[in-house]
Parts: sequence; C-alpha cells; structure tokens
Amino acid sequence: MLMSKNWMNAVWSWDHCFNAMALIQLMPEFAWDQYMLMFDRQAPDGALPDSLTDRETYWAYSKPPIHGWALLWLMANSKSINEERLAEVYPRLVRWTNWYFQFRDDDHDGLPQYDHGNDSGWDNATVFRSGPAIETPDLAAYLVLQMDALSNIARRLGREQESEEWKRRAEGLLQQLISTYWRSGHFVGLRSFDHSVVEADSLLLYLPIMLGKQLPEAIRQKLIADLKQSGKFLTGNGVATERLGSPYYESDGYWRGPIWAPSTLMIVDGLESSGEYEFARELKLRYCRMAVKSGFAENYDAVSGRGLRDPAYTWSASVFLIFAHQLVNP
Repeated sequence: MLMSKNWMNAVWSWDHCFNAMALIQLMPEFAWDQYMLMFDRQAPDGALPDSLTDRETYWAYSKPPIHGWALLWLMANSKSINEERLAEVYPRLVRWTNWYFQFRDDDHDGLPQYDHGNDSGWDNATVFRSGPAIETPDLAAYLVLQMDALSNIARRLGREQESEEWKRRAEGLLQQLISTYWRSGHFVGLRSFDHSVVEADSLLLYLPIMLGKQLPEAIRQKLIADLKQSGKFLTGNGVATERLGSPYYESDGYWRGPIWAPSTLMIVDGLESSGEYEFARELKLRYCRMAVKSGFAENYDAVSGRGLRDPAYTWSASVFLIFAHQLVNP
C-alpha cells in the first residue's frame, strides 16, 4: 500500500504501521505483509530504510521507532499475530531497537537523538528549528514501548531471561525520560551536543502520553489538562501540531500547525491508555467529521478543517477506518 497515487507514491518507514493497523480486522495477511515490509529491507546493522518504491530504497534519513507500539496494538486487536509471526519479527525488532543506542546516541547518555527533523517524521516541527541532533521525549517513549513489546514477545516465545532484560531496560529508560525531559511542568527537547533546552510549542512534546499509566499521575494529568485546553492545541477538528498561539504557528505549516492522522491516533491511544476514554472518543469524532467533510488529505488546517497538501493520503484514510471501527464497536 503506497501513501498516495499522487507525488507521495512510496512507502515510508512509519506510515506502513498505520496502514497495517487499519487492515488487521478484515485483511490480516495483507496487514502482516504491510507491517513487515520495511523489515524485509532491514540493513545488517539494524537500520530500516527511510522509504522505498518498486525501483529504489532510500536511506538518507530514518523514521521513528513506532514499530513496537504498533505491534502491541496489532496484538491487542487481532488473534492473527501468532507465535510464528512473533518469532519472525522478534530478532528484527531487536536489531532495530539496538540500532538507536548504537548509532543515534552520540553523547552516550543513554538517550538517542534525531539527527534531522525528517528522522522524527515531524520534518519541520519547531523542536528542530535550531538545528540537528535533538534529543526528544517522544523518541525515548517510543523506545520504552518497543522494549515493552520485546519483553512481551520474548515471554510468549519462552525466552524468560530476555523478557526480563527488556523489561529492565524499559523501566530504566522510562525513569531517564522523566528525570531528563520533564522540567517545570512540561516536556522539553534538548540539543544533544550541550543538553541546552530547545524552546518549542510542538505537539510532539506531548507524545509521551502514549505511555499512559506508566507515567506518574501528576505528569499524566498535566499533559491531559493541556490537551483538553481549548485554543492551546485543541480545535473543533482535533489537536494541532503546534500551539495555536505560537509565533511559529502556520495554518499550512506542515508540522507547525496542521492536524495529522498519525499524531491524532497516537494521542488518542495514549489518552485511552491513561483512562481518558470520553476525551479520546471526542477526538475520534472530530477527526472523522473533518475527514468526511474534507477527504483524506495529507494533513488539515487545524481551525477550518480544510484538506492540505497531497489530497489523497492512505494513512489519513487508515486512521479514519480505525476510528470509525472503534466508534461503531466500542
């Protein structure tokens, strides 16, 4: 499944996860192929390609390691992810996880960095406006969840010692995430080379909500309160990717304002993991109403809901299908 039949006619190494999640209910075989696609092209050092087409594989950037989170979601929503499939993905997910600590932790502090905004999937988010090599809490959160997935898989495969080791690593990284990035009531990004704070009003800094009840209650409740505050990130269509009052907010600013399908799903999933079911349901409804009105565009004007950029994008459709299924089958 390509991202679009227009100019984005390729597969990127995180969007395939959202498409697999949409397919798992009715087409589990196709969903598994879609999920494993990038692992079929995995480099010997563990890296996944940035993107691929039928003619080339592109390696200039990476993409965020959401694959463990996505796999946990697939496992929770389908009985088709059996031990045979888990045995297939386990060593590949191990290499992908370790790659970040081996090749994206230049200062060896245990917190990997993004070398470029494109590596995060949030290409031009304000977290990256001061330059490359930024350590961000979303990346650490993804890796905690990926280690959780590896611990879960290892246990199902009878590898108890490995399961315990992944659990220990996940718990250690979670504590480091909180102690390093949570400052004065909010998460921050840090420049990797000197650990100075990056001032930003990006929704990306709220993605640790995906950890749900693994976060301390005070932190979790502060994140939720900020997300519920109308006019901060919240609009009638969902959650903007940049605070509405930010000097860098742009209605068509790519990751500096517009609503995107993947960020909406990740926030919603985190809210549900935190027990915020009603607010999560409201965000699903807002997204679905916007998509019905404006189609499955690459992203949307956060205020008007107008479709922006590529007018036909598959992850926008996939998230709509996921939400619609959940709303009809609560």
